Amino acid sequence: MVSRTVGIFAFVAAALGCFTAYGAELDPKVIVITAPDQFKWRDPTDQASTNQVILQGDPNKEGSLYININKFKSGRFGNAHYHPKDRFITVIAGAAWRGTGPVVDPAHATRVPKGTFMVDHANKLHWDGTKEETGAYLITGIGPATNIEAPKVNGPWAGGDPSAATIKLPDQIVWKENGPNRTAVLAGDPDKPGLYVTMFHRRKGNFGRPHTHPNDRFLYVLDGTWWAGTGNKVDPNLAVPAKAGSSLSVFAKGAHWDGTKDEDVTVVLIGEGPATSTLVEEAK
Repeated sequence: MVSRTVGIFAFVAAALGCFTAYGAELDPKVIVITAPDQFKWRDPTDQASTNQVILQGDPNKEGSLYININKFKSGRFGNAHYHPKDRFITVIAGAAWRGTGPVVDPAHATRVPKGTFMVDHANKLHWDGTKEETGAYLITGIGPATNIEAPKVNGPWAGGDPSAATIKLPDQIVWKENGPNRTAVLAGDPDKPGLYVTMFHRRKGNFGRPHTHPNDRFLYVLDGTWWAGTGNKVDPNLAVPAKAGSSLSVFAKGAHWDGTKDEDVTVVLIGEGPATSTLVEEAK
């Protein structure tokens, strides 16, 4: 499923020349990088209070793994609503505010800054918005991602619904150390079939060996500059930069390598497991 939808994204990206923005040395059959200024926003003028870009899949299609960014201007709150399936959200910019239950009351919302991870649980009422700050969400799930608004309730506030949303603030995310890397599993199990979401942090000055994955995967660069190369020879001088805010599609069974140079980097990883890495013999 992921291979098919990511393949469509790759075709479109290649047609638009997205992979050439950072250099032609990447094999577009293996990795496609899309810079933030290449995103195709629903409102190209960026005047809407809520704007959206779909990076992967079709949120309206049953069974499609979708990934989109929703960004919000300051001073707006949406109505209480629910979705038919779980949604998995990483706050990638600014800070939004979240609440649950049928009454939208910003005074009882929780501030969710950049680096927060959240789950909107299926068929449970929740709402969100912004106050003085802007905000942006990276959202993934399996379609359809229908937004179903509830009848408006003016109050008074009678408490939220703790079962409607899970919120992990940045200091609540559990990391596992592994040499120069650390990983946080946020949703699913990368070792098993099914959708997974992880956060991956690599310390500066580290490149991995050439490897492949059995399934397509999607990366969003949260902080720093990620460097990527294709083929079976690691040469940091030939690596292509994916700056903060960029997205990468990494396709199944393609040999590639990646890492960091002069700064630590954090990325969000999304895909369908298993997310096994198989080393490739490196060219001399």
